[in-house]
Amino acid sequence: MDYNPKFLDKTNIWNEKELKLLHKMKEDMPLEIFLNSTGDKGLLEGYGFDFIYSSSQIEGNTYDRFETLDLLELGITAAGKKYTDALMILNLQEVYKNILVMDYPINKNTLKEIHSIIAKDLVQKQNLGSMRDKNIQIRGSEYIPLSTGERLNAELDYVFKIYQTMSDPFNKAIYLHHNLAYLQYFEDGNKRTARTMQFISFKNDGIMPFIITSYDKKIYSQYREALVQYYHTGDYAPYKDFFMKGYEKIQKDLLRWQGIGVDKDIPFEHKETFRNKKHTPIQSCEEYSKSKKR
Repeated sequence: MDYNPKFLDKTNIWNEKELKLLHKMKEDMPLEIFLNSTGDKGLLEGYGFDFIYSSSQIEGNTYDRFETLDLLELGITAAGKKYTDALMILNLQEVYKNILVMDYPINKNTLKEIHSIIAKDLVQKQNLGSMRDKNIQIRGSEYIPLSTGERLNAELDYVFKIYQTMSDPFNKAIYLHHNLAYLQYFEDGNKRTARTMQFISFKNDGIMPFIITSYDKKIYSQYREALVQYYHTGDYAPYKDFFMKGYEKIQKDLLRWQGIGVDKDIPFEHKETFRNKKHTPIQSCEEYSKSKKR
């Protein structure tokens, strides 16, 4: 199934009724509430964990929640796990910190910088932020991305050109996310980069970003299936349904945080993650390196 350039021309992703609902929802979750909630139990820290964990799980990372917390908070790796899985998580942590404090414009340079952080030490240095130098295949899909070369570069430029003509923030962010993932411009890390650019797009427009906050593996599968459906048909509907359900969950969380109509004192799930669970031993990076030499 070959690349279809017509997919890049569809910009009216949400209908008028859907957009009215989304804009009504955003009033319940002011961006400043999120950005100003700092500290160990703040929204920035809580949703940061969700951003990192869900993104790594979508990519097949083997770290569970407890191991991810230990890596992020204590800097120790999980026994018997690939070191590249730890690197993926740490890179996502770094990119999350950056997108909170930096005012990134939506353009090609930002895309390349974001990829350089996400893929650091996971691809060769010369491939960081660079157009892939080989053709690739998508696992679990019949879709065949464009070959590398001038046309791939031109299509990426076209995505940013169309993005700049769009006005509604919900159409813009999802258009950008889908078509960056669709182009597969980089050797690896395209979906992680696309999700991060979607976050930046929402933040730039003063909208609470979309973050996958569920820890159900079925949710990660639904995300992947929605993207594959887009690769095959150009249909946004599966992702729209996925997005709406996840955004409603964020809306409820933020209403609770503000003490509006729900119990503000119920802790966010990520802070209670397996704190008393028995788990396999963990090891420092130094111990991990020694074990690999044996």
